[in-house]
Amino acid sequence: MTQKFSNILKALLLTVLFTALTVSCKDDNPTPVGNGSQSGFTIIIPENIDLISGGTITISQEGGSITTSEKIYLETNGKFTPCNITDASDEHFTFAVPNNIESGTYTLHVTKNGKRTLLGQIKITIVAHQIPIPEGATVYGIIETEDGEPVANVVVSDGENCTVTNSDGIYGIASEKNQGYVFLSVPSGYEPLTEGVFPKMYQKTVLSKGIPENISFKLKKTVGQDNFKILYMGDKHLANRSQDILQYKKFLADVTAYKGNHSSEKIYAITLGDLTWDQYWKNGYELPNYVKTINENLKDMIVYNVIGNHDHDPKSIGSNKSATNPMLTHVAPAWYSFNIGKAHFVVIDNIDCIAYDGVQDRPYSQNVYEPQIEWLKKDLSYIDKSTPVYVMTHGSLFSYNTSNPKAYNLRANTGSDKLIEACTGYEVHFVNGHLHQQHTMLPTDSPANGYSHPVYEHNIPAVCADWWYSGYYTPGCHITTDGVPAGYAIFEFSGKNMKWGYKGTGMDEKVQFRAYDLNNVDFSNVTWKNLKDSKVIAEFNKRYVTPYADGKRKNQVLINVWNWNNDCTIEVKTVNGETLAAKQVREYDPLSIAALSVPYWDRDALTSIPGTGTTLRYHFFQVQCNDADTDLEITVTDKFGNTYKEKMERPRPFSTEEYKIK
Repeated sequence: MTQKFSNILKALLLTVLFTALTVSCKDDNPTPVGNGSQSGFTIIIPENIDLISGGTITISQEGGSITTSEKIYLETNGKFTPCNITDASDEHFTFAVPNNIESGTYTLHVTKNGKRTLLGQIKITIVAHQIPIPEGATVYGIIETEDGEPVANVVVSDGENCTVTNSDGIYGIASEKNQGYVFLSVPSGYEPLTEGVFPKMYQKTVLSKGIPENISFKLKKTVGQDNFKILYMGDKHLANRSQDILQYKKFLADVTAYKGNHSSEKIYAITLGDLTWDQYWKNGYELPNYVKTINENLKDMIVYNVIGNHDHDPKSIGSNKSATNPMLTHVAPAWYSFNIGKAHFVVIDNIDCIAYDGVQDRPYSQNVYEPQIEWLKKDLSYIDKSTPVYVMTHGSLFSYNTSNPKAYNLRANTGSDKLIEACTGYEVHFVNGHLHQQHTMLPTDSPANGYSHPVYEHNIPAVCADWWYSGYYTPGCHITTDGVPAGYAIFEFSGKNMKWGYKGTGMDEKVQFRAYDLNNVDFSNVTWKNLKDSKVIAEFNKRYVTPYADGKRKNQVLINVWNWNNDCTIEVKTVNGETLAAKQVREYDPLSIAALSVPYWDRDALTSIPGTGTTLRYHFFQVQCNDADTDLEITVTDKFGNTYKEKMERPRPFSTEEYKIK
């Protein structure tokens, strides 16, 4: 830029704020439309403009090439909006922007000498009033209500740095824009505006790192937020296969019905990753399709989202930022925070895709990659230590201990230890999915009992259960590989206290366990239509046939308590009042074997053992009865004193029809 034009720029008294970029337009740039001729000219286009609706934009030019006889066009997504040039001189021209222009990035065109010429790009931010740019800020903005009332002390972050709004609701961050977005940590007592069910609490940065840009947000006030519910929704794996979209719509119908039955309560939702299935994006179902499906089938609910390993871009190469870009573009940032009532919520991405090589093998690792830990420390610095913190990840921090139902194993080399350490001083609940099963670690369990602060982990079963397979092969028996019904966790908040429960899709909330009469469970007479391989059949028999053969389980009852934790209790009595011992055991769920493993292993002429099948878990209880026909009364009491009862009539037949959701 010449000194002359620098002085012109400084001297202009504009109704807008901008940073300038020089663009030269020649006869061959761009392809002209219509008839006429043009000569080269130079203009100075603002990269970023804060514009009051219906205002004007002034552009500097050299030589007065653009006059009031021409017309300016603002173009976005192929739509051209004409703008009249209201004033022009040798040094500038001014055009009026129609009231219907919204905030966004536009391509600027001019019709000159009968031809349309592309001038460059401009980011327009529609504002209610001009915002002074804080000194040194490269992102700035105002947080205000829908009525224009500024909101003070709101935490705003670029994913690395955090700041708070001042008394005028204005913030500024000297951001390097490394993460490509800015979000506000929605404060208690407010809700974000939404687009469908998706909270409008973040925006992507679009200008280069040294260029200040306005990123402002609107909030709406809400009351009675101290008491609310969160519906935690595990993995979905939507891929346009196995009738998954149809099944997912039934799930959303269940959520809608639940919300309708609790219409006086505030209810939010948080998904836990694997919204889609990257391996099958080629099936025509990607993240934008998920957005469309949930928006069409769920209304009037704010849904926050976590990124899963199957939501990362498999074509990215050596970059977590590029791997998370589809999620950022269509759904949410990889990490952010928000507040509801008296609780603070944090979303973390613990799926590290730095080893991705652009092919389909997707060699991710579970790891809380930087700069998330340092960002989390800054985020929590604004949160009082008495506030409970809920940290949502996709992958669990702890794994199931196969030999001790009261112990878990911290996953090594995953950054989980650093994540726990960053939350020191808080009661922290880690909530995640990924495993498609269920476990709840309490602060009294190992190794949580060794931390200086209360640490919980809630691993939530998948919405898709076993990747939608049991619901596809055996409609009405849609369950996980450990026999948990597909569904969602319900966290009920009252001030700083929280109670949790679980609801199966299409089931009553009061149904929390399933009892089997093992006298009638037998898989030795399965008829294989497609499976012929002796090695695969031998493995099936080892897992699922032998445990029930030769009268091993005579007069035994097996009870699957799917929301079990070590503060729950179970009591089993005969109808005659005799108490029977309920022994906690690590078992396969018989209904999962029948609904999933049998049809899935027989789907083709398999020659290798499939990776999907019924798995062993510890939320089972074995009861030895004295005979085959005495009825039982089963009572499960959860951590919060809620009781769930069933009178089990024996003998009870075993079949998928017997246990199907009616």
